[in-house]
Amino acid sequence: MNDIVNNLLSNASAKAEQNETFEGFPPLDKCSYNADFRPMFYNITKDGIPNQPFPIEPEMGRAIVRTDNNDILGIMKKRYAICNNEDLIVPVQEALEDTLPKGAMNNVKLIESTADGGSVARFGYHFDGLGHEIRQLSGSATQLNFMVRVVNSFGGQTAIRVQAGALDLVCTNGMTSQKELGAQNWGHTAGFKPEYIKPWLTEQIAFYETKVKVWEQWANREITPEQAQAVLDANYPASESEIARAEKKGMVVGEIQSRKARAMMEQLDKEFSDRGTTVWALYSALTYYSSHNSERFKVKNSDNRDNVERTLIDREREVSRVEASESFQELAVV
Repeated sequence: MNDIVNNLLSNASAKAEQNETFEGFPPLDKCSYNADFRPMFYNITKDGIPNQPFPIEPEMGRAIVRTDNNDILGIMKKRYAICNNEDLIVPVQEALEDTLPKGAMNNVKLIESTADGGSVARFGYHFDGLGHEIRQLSGSATQLNFMVRVVNSFGGQTAIRVQAGALDLVCTNGMTSQKELGAQNWGHTAGFKPEYIKPWLTEQIAFYETKVKVWEQWANREITPEQAQAVLDANYPASESEIARAEKKGMVVGEIQSRKARAMMEQLDKEFSDRGTTVWALYSALTYYSSHNSERFKVKNSDNRDNVERTLIDREREVSRVEASESFQELAVV
């Protein structure tokens, strides 16, 4: 891996020359806002009458406010450092432009979304010009296009997180799901510098080719529905309340599945049909769950709250834990 990265870095200037005709990345739109700290105050009342407000010490907390609309995004203590979205996208753009071949820069697409009024933001690019077709056990093919995303927050919900992965353009009904190569977290502290992103991302770009080969193996590694169900049951066990309700219906403990595991198995039936009964289909059922607010995997209260993207980010962490679990790795390791 180090040899691959070193070769990429040594060829960076040549790649940059190849990309001289590249007109630039689409600029952030929905995520282009900035935020800054504002002091907070409290009132001391006497005889029920508010007196002059007193400032709260920064050590106790400061408001983080969007500068375009003055919405409060969070309240954090003094050691918390703001990093605005546009500061984070710059090293991502530099790593991509320096490292990717000329053809990859064709038809670059901006992807961005927010939650909680912008307190959580995710943004980045996917590349129609850098993709691989994977032949699946079903006989059909799927296209994996390289993508990079940044997760940022202004209220302590997440670390600064950079993700490299692939957009899986499933042929059936235009369905997509998002596969992760790797992710790196940095804390919102004064010690973080946006330039830390570039070397890590350069390594992930090199790793893309290697991970695609692993996915190709998964796409032809046949498993049984019972093996897939065992992975889901191990990682999504039934809760005590689910077990109690099932036992009232006369079910024995060994037959009881959690609601989430059942929903995953329903999605897996579709993935098996489209892709074949493989590890890749199991992984695709998991990543569909982590990348969609769908009827089967509805984000709770999303009709009334701006919480979809924050929930999908949490689901991705959950799926990463499943992928790393002993039960999944027993099927997946080649």
